[in-house]
Amino acid sequence: MQPSNQKPKTLTLDAWESKSPLNLSGKKSLAVINNASAEFTRPYPDSFAKPLANKAPTSYLSTPLEASTPQPQTTATATKTINPNQLITTPQQFFEWFEQIEKSIDEEHESKYQVHLNKLNQDLDLYGEILEKVNHLENEINSMRNEWQTIDDGTDSLKSACQKYMDERDDLIALKERLEEQESQEE
Repeated sequence: MQPSNQKPKTLTLDAWESKSPLNLSGKKSLAVINNASAEFTRPYPDSFAKPLANKAPTSYLSTPLEASTPQPQTTATATKTINPNQLITTPQQFFEWFEQIEKSIDEEHESKYQVHLNKLNQDLDLYGEILEKVNHLENEINSMRNEWQTIDDGTDSLKSACQKYMDERDDLIALKERLEEQESQEE
């Protein structure tokens, strides 16, 4: 067999995803792996960080080593966005694309949690204000109850004092009548 001189056909990201959709178990497995790997950052091997420009390419390579060796990701490559229709030709481009996908998913999840957290904080603030108002009303009611009790006690004291004066008045009227009766009998 002779090697073909044609370049291998490269797939776009959309074509790749349309030809190999994940089923439900594949999506679950990917989510489990994503969650497990989210805690760890995978460092590049030291060999990737070393420049290979001073080494002579071997005869069996068709491309120079510098072009085929992935380089550590820098802030410039981390911030650029990859067009979904752009062809992926190197592992580094795939890793950048995959990292952007993960970052997008994380930001989407984070924004949902942030919205929910903000709503919970607003509800908590509202409930705190309601609780303050309820406590204020409870203090007012207790104050009114104490004042009412004071008035009730004062009313009871006044009522008993009035009853005492009425009894004394009745006694004085009865005594006056007896004295008048005795006077009228003596005359």
